Amino acid sequence: MALVALCSGTMIAQNDKAVAEKDVKVNYVKDFHRQVKDASDVAWWKVDSLTFKVTYLDAEKSRQAMVFNNKGTETHYFIDKQYYPAAVRDTVSHIYPKYTISDVWVRKVRGKMTYQARIAKKSGFLWWKKEKDAKLLNWEVDGKYIGA
Repeated sequence: MALVALCSGTMIAQNDKAVAEKDVKVNYVKDFHRQVKDASDVAWWKVDSLTFKVTYLDAEKSRQAMVFNNKGTETHYFIDKQYYPAAVRDTVSHIYPKYTISDVWVRKVRGKMTYQARIAKKSGFLWWKKEKDAKLLNWEVDGKYIGA
């Protein structure tokens, strides 16, 4: 469980605050449990006053997240590092050479899928690395770079 929390930590923004499920809007909790039956390692996060994020492992132990707000719901299907799309790796290395990729996921919003990556500069020593200047970048599923 500690390993999952550590791995999930890269996707949680600095200002997200962990919250208990009872502190999340009831309709968001019901919607999550209706859509995801066999979730484990579920953690809820308050992103801002209107937005909540839930991170979890699905039945196949794949890392996923859902973001809820008054505009709708988006789902994130995380991609293992060895399967990052070439378009994502190439774009980051050419346009943002001083950045490293923290996470890549397929982002599904209203039935439309795109790739989204979180990148950041890292500074520090060995394992005491700190991220700075984090950015979210977007691609169409065909690999066309959309931008930050």
